[in-house]
Amino acid sequence: MRIDRLAARELGEFWSLREDVTVLFGQSTVLRTPWGELHLERPGTLLCEALRRMQLGPVSLANVVPGFPGYDVPEDEWNEASRELLDALAPLQHVIVRHLAIGASPLLSVIPLSPRASFRPPPVAPGGELRVPKEAVLRRPGRDPVLSYEGCDHRIELHGPDAPRLLLHLQGGKGDFRSPLDVPLPGTVVRAARAYAVAAGMLSAVDLKGAARL
Repeated sequence: MRIDRLAARELGEFWSLREDVTVLFGQSTVLRTPWGELHLERPGTLLCEALRRMQLGPVSLANVVPGFPGYDVPEDEWNEASRELLDALAPLQHVIVRHLAIGASPLLSVIPLSPRASFRPPPVAPGGELRVPKEAVLRRPGRDPVLSYEGCDHRIELHGPDAPRLLLHLQGGKGDFRSPLDVPLPGTVVRAARAYAVAAGMLSAVDLKGAARL
């Protein structure tokens, strides 16, 4: 049995750098990105440690700062170290990939596509009047769904056996969708995915005829 089948089906939030971003550490740390170099003068210890980990792949920043908040924790409840790290990461949003997982299983990744990309999930999950338009869903034979459209600043990639069920939730479907293991998607995961999709500009208002508007 795979180890991720043994993990609790709980929401996990992870951070990484785009795969094409390289970090050169020094007194002036440099990030080489698709849009040029970013120079960070005298970055703090927390930021350097986060970048070291994030360049290796998705990481929980709670391993860098104990008590690091999830997307739905109000700002007035952040501890000082978390606030320091989040403030330092804010100018780097266009090179940071945000991930959701169920236990140890990756479920969703939001990848920035332009230097304008900004990602701030709303702390309160949006209501059912928003959904992902069919036109934004790219289905590739033998591969997981991708959500994208021309001119958007982010791409959302869905992963694993739970991806089709989550996609139905994001498209406004009703009912208790289940994974191949006949286990329902946790509500915390669905709410987080909708909040991430809103921040990525992928959920749209629905008109009275039921058609989504980008």
